[in-house]
Amino acid sequence: MVTETQKQTAKEKAIFLALQKDMALIRRDLEIHGMKKDGSTIFISKSNDYDHLWQDALKVLQGKRVRK
Repeated sequence: MVTETQKQTAKEKAIFLALQKDMALIRRDLEIHGMKKDGSTIFISKSNDYDHLWQDALKVLQGKRVRK
């Protein structure tokens, strides 16, 4: 089980990493998309549940594989 603290930490790390890549992150249900400065968006990740939403996005932004 993922705690609220773990979820929040993963979210903050993912947002920080995205900002370093000149993107903002947008959550659309179980998907995370990145928005560039020009307004275009790119798909980052899709999760199976909300508990792992930000952890999955963080792994993609770090260049790691996402769990299936």
